[in-house]
Amino acid sequence: MKRIGMLYPSSGISEREVEKMLPEEISLHVTRIPMSEPTYDALSHMADSVEEASKLLADAHVDIIAFNCTMGSLIGGKGYDKKIIERINQTTGLPATTTTTAALAGLRALGIIRFILVSPYTELLHQKEKAFLESEGFQLLNDRCLGLSDCFQQYDTEPLRWYEKVKAMQEPQCEGYFISCGGIRVVEIIQQLETELGIPVITSNQALIWHCLRIIGLQEPIEGFGRLLKTPLGC
Repeated sequence: MKRIGMLYPSSGISEREVEKMLPEEISLHVTRIPMSEPTYDALSHMADSVEEASKLLADAHVDIIAFNCTMGSLIGGKGYDKKIIERINQTTGLPATTTTTAALAGLRALGIIRFILVSPYTELLHQKEKAFLESEGFQLLNDRCLGLSDCFQQYDTEPLRWYEKVKAMQEPQCEGYFISCGGIRVVEIIQQLETELGIPVITSNQALIWHCLRIIGLQEPIEGFGRLLKTPLGC
């Protein structure tokens, strides 16, 4: 059995979203890192304890360590996610990824350059993410944020609201959608949206699981959660 170790915000409660997509032969092991509320300051310091937390996961003999917070892994700007990965690598000797790294890889694997961004974040954090994505060479055709400043509000937002938000934001040149944030509930609507819209839908947790599985050598497609989980790494 393969094991995925996950570094997760201390106030996050959406681990079940990740587990829903995992094959039976993969187990998830979670260690929390401090982030009581998704403010700019808290997110900026979220990675401060990454070495100590990674060592705890390494004790469980995990095969990979995933830093699961989209904003927390891009808050420092272009290249910040790679620095987090390097710190985990140096501390544990294990492969690692972050939600941001996985989302970027997922977009590129599906050939998506022009897309629509939807997030639960406050306007300040949403604009930060927009600037980051544009610095990585992507073109945002449209975007919306819900302005939620609490992890529990993010989790309590019903999947139907995300479905309706995405369906209302169609653009002729759109190559895909990115629903950002590892603390929201969207797993159950990914496939439905893709079927109705005819283009890929990427979410933070979906991308993270895809990237983890591919890095540890599992290439088998996973059905029911969108095109990305059926795509090889580097395709």
